[in-house]
Amino acid sequence: MTDGAFISPFVVEDPEALAATERAQRTLTESIRTLTDACLRTRVTDDELVAVAEQVDVLTRRLLATAQDEPLGLETDSDGRLRDHGNAMLGMRNPHAPPLRLTMDDEGGANATFTLGAAYEGPPGCVHGGIVAAVLDQVLGAVPARLGLPGMTATLDTTYRRPTPLGQELTCRGWVVERDGWKVRAAGEIRDGKDRVTAEAQALFVVPRWAREHLASTPTGDAAGLAGDGGAQVEPTS
Repeated sequence: MTDGAFISPFVVEDPEALAATERAQRTLTESIRTLTDACLRTRVTDDELVAVAEQVDVLTRRLLATAQDEPLGLETDSDGRLRDHGNAMLGMRNPHAPPLRLTMDDEGGANATFTLGAAYEGPPGCVHGGIVAAVLDQVLGAVPARLGLPGMTATLDTTYRRPTPLGQELTCRGWVVERDGWKVRAAGEIRDGKDRVTAEAQALFVVPRWAREHLASTPTGDAAGLAGDGGAQVEPTS
């Protein structure tokens, strides 16, 4: 998990131009996210469905007129920080991302408030269990990154206490349990609008060997650079 947690080693030559591009990318992503929700809930006629599909195909070809072959990976944003723009949980350019907006508390814990719609349904009216686990993985994974240890998930033990509802404001919180060298154990939970725990998790994050050479011998976090609201300045996967 590195999104916004580290300053990029690459210099942004024109931050204003890049910021304008980011705004356009965000606008497109939000429109496609809305389209996905409409695709699930629409009850228009068959002919209208086919007509809309044809228009979507035209728009897809326009976007692919200039496109890269590989995934986005890490990119440098207009604020000079490393971002996971394609991340499935918080990627600014990923229409499938909820997206999560993370903030960090004074104890180094990660927090997110979010609402999941029709695209994330599992049991009728409830969030898919895999999405529940993904949210926990994302939020818990933000904790070691803010300690300067952007680890990958080694284990994620998820316990489902009750169904997690769709269309309701949810909160997720993650915190440090133990730090041991390049390993961090974290725990967390999701609560529904009635402040009931719907799921909880224990996780182990490990900084891979290939990444250790890029970090200090005694890793330190970059939490001081976080925005208070976790927004565009520094949005916090393992």
